[in-house]
Amino acid sequence: MYSAREVETELGDLAPQISGAARETLSRMYSSSVLDGTEEKARSIGQEKINILQGSELNRILKDIKAAKTLEIGFAYGFSTIWLLDAVAMHGGTHNAIDPFEKRRWGGVGLHQVNQTTGFDKLFKWHEAFSIHALSDFIRSGETFDAVFIDGNHRFDDVVVDFYLADQVLRVGGIVAFDDLWMDSVKSVASFVALNRHYELVPQRASTMAVFRKIADDDRLWDHYIPFETTHNDGQGSRVRQLARYLKRRFL
Repeated sequence: MYSAREVETELGDLAPQISGAARETLSRMYSSSVLDGTEEKARSIGQEKINILQGSELNRILKDIKAAKTLEIGFAYGFSTIWLLDAVAMHGGTHNAIDPFEKRRWGGVGLHQVNQTTGFDKLFKWHEAFSIHALSDFIRSGETFDAVFIDGNHRFDDVVVDFYLADQVLRVGGIVAFDDLWMDSVKSVASFVALNRHYELVPQRASTMAVFRKIADDDRLWDHYIPFETTHNDGQGSRVRQLARYLKRRFL
């Protein structure tokens, strides 16, 4: 944990573009080991938060594209939420967060941080639903977003499904960002997106995050597939090779 002075210095160096209201909230959040929630007081804060560099880069990119309607999958303590709300507040926009466990698992900490930041609660909507349900509702209702931040369940299949559904509500020219690129599951999804979908990487400085710009809607042929990089630790590697040999004998 950083001291309040260290956090203020880092925010000043990395995020000079943020508003005073966001700076005040983020300074308190990043320098605290416990935070109050709507359901729980003095909740101990774990590692489930984006760092200041990630937040600053995400905030800067969204301000550059003048994002006015954004969405995040995963809410928890609300660190990324404050960064995203500050970006859309420039244009009087709205930000949506999906998390079915915000009150039950996270004590409503993220909700409390939003409520404590001047003006942000009026720009915010929390969806207490699993991402597959909330995203499907957005698709059915014809909602579109300027940016989507994916930071929910980090299993490969969950991340790729979140991307697949989010792509259908993201406008062309919009931004999709993946948190926790250090995880093999997330890295593999980012590789799939880069090689198989109409997205281009957006240059930015946070190594633990991948940011893409959507350059066209999906128009691939039904049998399109480009192999993408997947990574496995030693324990999984033998299982993968064994499965590959089985599939080759059985179907090839």
